[in-house]
Amino acid sequence: MSATMTRTTQGDWVQSVLFDRGYLARIKGEAIKVYLAIVQASGGQPDRSVTISLGHLMTRTRLSCPTVIDSLARLEELGLVVSTTGQRGKVKTYYVSDPPPLAGAWGTDEE
Repeated sequence: MSATMTRTTQGDWVQSVLFDRGYLARIKGEAIKVYLAIVQASGGQPDRSVTISLGHLMTRTRLSCPTVIDSLARLEELGLVVSTTGQRGKVKTYYVSDPPPLAGAWGTDEE
């Protein structure tokens, strides 16, 4: 697959999740930066797992450790990422889900 095709697919998926499915309005504060860093680390594809450290997320987003942790918790609450490691530590594996549309989102029948 060419780089242009990959970027288009990634952009379409991110646009679909954030705008068409209504998640952008639900992501609070700096969590969007953390989400985009995780999506980028997963190759921009839904339904994939990525192993990423807090340090890497802090470097990519330029956010503090507590802010990254709070952002990850918010993303997990929304179902945008799922922690697939049960042990506490600095490196975790996250599953980047392909979430359903939220009720009342653009393009859904429920408004």
